[in-house]
Amino acid sequence: MSREQNEVIVNHLPSLTWNRLGVNAAKAVFDWNDGTEGKVSVRGLQSSEITEEKLDSAAADAWIKQYGSGIVRESYVAGKYAIYQKQAFATGMGAGFDEWTAAHRGETTLYTVPAGAKETAPVVITRTMQENVSDYREALIHVRAGAEAAFILIDETPEEICETAGGTAALSTRVYLEEGSVLHLMKVNLLGRNYVQLDDTGAYVSDRAHFDFLQMELGGAKTYAGLYVDQAGRKSKFTCNTGYYTDADHLTDLNYVTAQRAKKTVSEILVKGVLADHAQKVFRGTIDFRNGSAGSVGNEREDVLLLDQDVINKTTPVILCEEEDVDGEHGATIGRLDEDMLFYLGTRGISEEEAERIMVRGRLNSIAREIPDEEVRIKLHCRLEKALGAE
Repeated sequence: MSREQNEVIVNHLPSLTWNRLGVNAAKAVFDWNDGTEGKVSVRGLQSSEITEEKLDSAAADAWIKQYGSGIVRESYVAGKYAIYQKQAFATGMGAGFDEWTAAHRGETTLYTVPAGAKETAPVVITRTMQENVSDYREALIHVRAGAEAAFILIDETPEEICETAGGTAALSTRVYLEEGSVLHLMKVNLLGRNYVQLDDTGAYVSDRAHFDFLQMELGGAKTYAGLYVDQAGRKSKFTCNTGYYTDADHLTDLNYVTAQRAKKTVSEILVKGVLADHAQKVFRGTIDFRNGSAGSVGNEREDVLLLDQDVINKTTPVILCEEEDVDGEHGATIGRLDEDMLFYLGTRGISEEEAERIMVRGRLNSIAREIPDEEVRIKLHCRLEKALGAE
């Protein structure tokens, strides 16, 4: 088993800003232990119509090329979309991550939801990472016309070693939604506190299809997560709910991009997070109204709670526009615990520490309760309580 240090440039901002701000991209630095791997378990697949197929590298590349071919490649203008032009199927972390994964290719699994199927129970895919494990997986999800399905992808470390365990967990997910289909994709990070997570997602959304995305980040020392959504279909819809709790000297780095290309598309991005101790966070959220997206609506919002003076928060909401008849809104709310609220709770015998826990729970549980699996919700609750020191 050999160990090497890697450096990969990820999470490029589509429209570059003043470089001094340090948000145009991120440099992911992590160790990689060859010869190690995580253990994957799947629940809920056998009772559904969804099929599972293991692909070799050639077959995976063929699928990616075939279903990524419909993604429009704009001309290179002032640095815009350079990274996506280089990808066969665009993702949020970009071409640099694709190049790295080509050299560390692991297992690729294709999940296909047959046309017209309505799978209300989620398929839960859990990857368990022990101490000093490095693992890369690739998931391809094809939802055929008129179908609906839900997937929950979990990265976790056993509870007994979560305080000390470290390693690298990498995941690439590409989604293709045919006309009128619906996919609820949920990603949950419950890794050990010294882990690095690299989580990349790309989605192509056809006419009247709906891509519903949820992400909960409660584990790891460094998290790099990217999401690119190509709303190529007329009346396509993209909704996103993300929650994160970052403490100690940990880092959360997020890059979400949706390109609304067709008429009457809708995008809604909501991010709620908490920063404590010396934590750092970067959020890049881009809504891109491309030529031909008349009648489209886009809205993005981040709500950040800062618990300590030494945290570093960088929020970059962006709206790009090439179309006149669109409605786009963005914004961020960044603040600390309200003094009046703390005083009110104090008069009722609630300490400042417990008041802090109440506010954090309320913020993150509003997202966690959207996950349609009680076992997963319990895991999230336990991890959050442990992070808050309430256990």
